[in-house]
Amino acid sequence: MQTRLPPLPALEAFDAAARHMSFKAAAAELHLTPSAVSHRIRQLERHLGQPLFRRLNREIRLTPAGEDFFATVRKSFDALSRAAQRIGRGSRPREELHVSMVPYFAAACVIPHLSDFLNSQPGLRLYVENSTRNADFARDAVDAGVRFGDGRWPGLAAVKLTDLAVAPVCRPDIAALLRRPADLAGQTLIHVTSFADPWPRWLEAAGLAGLKPKREVWVDSLTQSIDAAEAGLGVALGAAPLAAGKLAEGRLAMPLAPLVPIAHGFWFVCRRADAGRPRLVALRDWLLGRLARARAEMAPLAPADAPPPALPVPPPRRRQRGGGGPLRRKSA
Repeated sequence: MQTRLPPLPALEAFDAAARHMSFKAAAAELHLTPSAVSHRIRQLERHLGQPLFRRLNREIRLTPAGEDFFATVRKSFDALSRAAQRIGRGSRPREELHVSMVPYFAAACVIPHLSDFLNSQPGLRLYVENSTRNADFARDAVDAGVRFGDGRWPGLAAVKLTDLAVAPVCRPDIAALLRRPADLAGQTLIHVTSFADPWPRWLEAAGLAGLKPKREVWVDSLTQSIDAAEAGLGVALGAAPLAAGKLAEGRLAMPLAPLVPIAHGFWFVCRRADAGRPRLVALRDWLLGRLARARAEMAPLAPADAPPPALPVPPPRRRQRGGGGPLRRKSA
C-alpha cells in the first residue's frame, strides 16, 4: 500500500522555515502570516508523528529528524525545479543566482572579469545587484552577497574574501608632486561619507596627525572617491588589493607609504542552508581566486615600504558522499 504524502503547502512551509531558521522569514517568503506557517508545520509534524523543530525563546532549531527530513525535501524541491525548467523551456535547465555586492567591489574586482566565471558555468543566469545596503536574506530575493564588515552576521555563512589596507591614490600627474606625505598639505583630500573615514588613521600612521590639506571634498561612496581621484579632483585613499586594476592600467598611482590595514574586509555570505550549493561554491572560489590574482598584480604597484594585505586561503572542499565647511557631493 502506498504511503500518503504530506500536504504540499505544509512541505513548502517547512522548507522555507528550515532555510531561514525563522517562521517570520518563511511567512514573508510565502506571503503568509507566521501563525499560518506554524500551523502548517504542526500539521506536517502530526502527519510524520514527531517534531521537526525545537522551538526556543527567540529562535528555532531543527531536530535530528528535522535535519534528515529537510535534506530530502530540499533535494526533492531542487529536482522538481530543474525538471520544470527543462520541460517548460524545452532545453537544458538554467539556474539563476542573485548576488548583492558593494558597488566598489563589483566595479573593481567582478564586472571586468565576470565573463571568465560565466564561461565556466554554462546554463547559469547571474543577476548582480549593486547596493551599499546589506541584503536582507529573510526578505530579499538574493542567494549570496559580498559585504564589507567583520564577518559577524547571525544566521549567515560567511567566508572572508580579502583583508584591506589603504594608501593615497591619485592621477599620475598629481602623484609626481607627492614626494613625501607632508606634500598632501597642498592637495585636496577626498573623503567618503558612507564608511568610517580612514584618512585620520592614515595621516596618524604617516606621522601627520595634524595635517591641514588645501581643501577637502566629501562624496557618498568609495566608487565616487576613486572616480574623483581619477578625474584629477584630488587624492583619495585606495584599498589594496582592489585598486590593482586602475594602478596597473596607469589610470591611478599610489605614490605614498604607508599602506595601512583597516579593521574590516570583504566577505562572501549566504544562508547557511545554501553554503554547499555547487553554483555558490563555484562563485565563492572564483572570487577568492580573482582576489589572489589582484594581490599578485598589486605587489609591484604598492608603496615600497609596505606589502599588500594577506589574503585568506580558500576553505577546503568537503568530500561529497555519493577650509570653510567641506564640500559635499551627492550621489546620482
